Amino acid sequence: MTWLRQGWQREEVQHGAALRRYVETAWPDFDWERGYRSFFEEYSRICTMSGLAPSRSLEMVARCVVETGTSSFYRMLAEVSPEPVLRRLAGLISADEVNHYKHFYRYFRRFAERERPGRVAILRTLLARTNDADAEDAAIAFKHVRLAADPGASVGDKAYSAFRATLLPMAKRHYRYDAAVKMLLKPLGLGNRMSRVVLPPATAAARFLLFS
Repeated sequence: MTWLRQGWQREEVQHGAALRRYVETAWPDFDWERGYRSFFEEYSRICTMSGLAPSRSLEMVARCVVETGTSSFYRMLAEVSPEPVLRRLAGLISADEVNHYKHFYRYFRRFAERERPGRVAILRTLLARTNDADAEDAAIAFKHVRLAADPGASVGDKAYSAFRATLLPMAKRHYRYDAAVKMLLKPLGLGNRMSRVVLPPATAAARFLLFS
């Protein structure tokens, strides 16, 4: 799938390199290499072909979910960070992630013309990948960052839940729920009128469920 490796993948590598350099400068005691190595070892085990969506159009929906989450998170980080270098870095990454979303959305539209996925299938993919992003992606990242910082730290479900709870006040104030929900709803093709009807309750549900 060479079309997936055009542009956005290079930017993702650049994001990782920039963030690593920042962390190693601002937090020299943190063992980045150890944390990344252990994270990659565990996370790579769940990145299998069996984990892909059953069609190319639905896989593009799943990837739109990922880009929605990353762009929204980095935008929040850019808004709350008191440190100017991190604030600018997070803002640039957020903008790149929005462009990645657009990249996958274009391919979704192209594949959807041939595959005709129903809205129920698209909605199921949106919900499943959103859940995976928290239950797998973020939880695994939390575990290995925490262990790299403190090898004896607790990293079970209770520790992760406690960590998420600390983010709730910040998320309530700075997370752009409406923009994220608009991005998530876009593959459903609801149209302007239906989107205006659905957006308020969907945003309210997101506020209730995210970090709750």
